[in-house]
Amino acid sequence: MEERIVVTGGRPLNGSVKIPAAKNSVLPLFAASLLCTGEVRLKAVPRLADVEHCMALLRGVGCSARWEGSDAVLSGPPANSTLPGQTAGQMRASILFCAPLLARLGRAETSLPGGCRIGARPIDLHLYALRAMGAEIEEKSGHLRCRGAALHGAEIFLRTPSVGATENAILAACAASGTTVISNAAREPEIMELQDFLRAMGACVQGAGSATVVVEGRKKLHGCTHRVRPDRIVAATYLCAAAGTGGCVYLHRADYRHLAAVLCILQKSGCEI
Repeated sequence: MEERIVVTGGRPLNGSVKIPAAKNSVLPLFAASLLCTGEVRLKAVPRLADVEHCMALLRGVGCSARWEGSDAVLSGPPANSTLPGQTAGQMRASILFCAPLLARLGRAETSLPGGCRIGARPIDLHLYALRAMGAEIEEKSGHLRCRGAALHGAEIFLRTPSVGATENAILAACAASGTTVISNAAREPEIMELQDFLRAMGACVQGAGSATVVVEGRKKLHGCTHRVRPDRIVAATYLCAAAGTGGCVYLHRADYRHLAAVLCILQKSGCEI
C-alpha cells in the first residue's frame, strides 16, 4: 500500500512545540558508546526508526541497549565484530560502527550502508580515513571486512568536509595510538556534540567546529550521562512553516546559535524573530 501525506493548506500555523533531540547527533553517539567500558545514558532520545536500528546493531554485536522511559541506556563491551546485515543495510549511519569495533576487537564486518535516498553518498572518505590509521579493508559483494589490530595516529586530509567521515575518523582516532590530525573536517554542530560526548567519556579531542580536529588516542574510556542537543533541522522546519503560512510559533529547547543562517534569511524576508 502506498504511503501518502495529504496536506490541506490555507491557514496559519500557530502554537508552541518542544524540539526533540537531534537524530543526527544521537546516531554517532550510539556508535561512540562502543568505545567505553561503562554504561552510557542518553537523555530524552526520540524513538525513531534509525534509533531503533542503532539499538539493534548494538545488541547484534553483544552489547546491552534498552529504553528506560525516554532515556537510551547502552553498555558493552561488544562480543562479536559482525553487524547484523539486514539492519546495517537499512541505514547509512551503520558505517560509523566500524571504527569502534575495529578499536575494540581489531576487526569489523558489515553490509554496505543504506539509508535515505538523497543522491550519491559514497563512503570512500570513511574508508580512506580508516586505512590511513592502519586498517585493512576489503570490499566484496556488498560487504565490508575491516582488520586493524593496532590502529595508529595519522595526518588525514578530507578532500570534502564530510560529516560522517569526520565522525568516523574521530571515533577511530580516540582508540588509536598516538595523535591524529583531521584537516578540512566538517564543522557542523553534530561534530561538536560528538566531541563533548567523547570528552565526557575521558577522550582527548580538540578543535570540533573548526576545520582542524586533533585527537590524542586513549585506550580506556568510561561511561557517562549525556543530554543530546535539540534538532536544528526540526526547529528550522517549524520556523519556515510558520513564516510560510503567516503564523506564530514558540519553540522550546531551540538553540538559536545553530539556526543563525535560517534566522538571518527569515528576518530579511520580513519575519519577526
